[in-house]
Amino acid sequence: MSFRLLPTAYKLVKFAEAKRFNDVTIIANETGYSASHVSNVLYGRRNNESIVNKAYRLIKDRQTNLTILARA
Repeated sequence: MSFRLLPTAYKLVKFAEAKRFNDVTIIANETGYSASHVSNVLYGRRNNESIVNKAYRLIKDRQTNLTILARA
């Protein structure tokens, strides 16, 4: 099994599909950055790989409406 890095853009798109109301605050508390900085990173205005990785790990197992509709 080979290890493959996911592109940052892919992680941001997946986060945008599955985000919930309080996710930015949760990520800000866990990473130690301000909520406004986390929001700027997640909307692509700033770069911070640790915030993007934390966001992706937070939502990676969530079901989105797109995945539910794809199964039907």
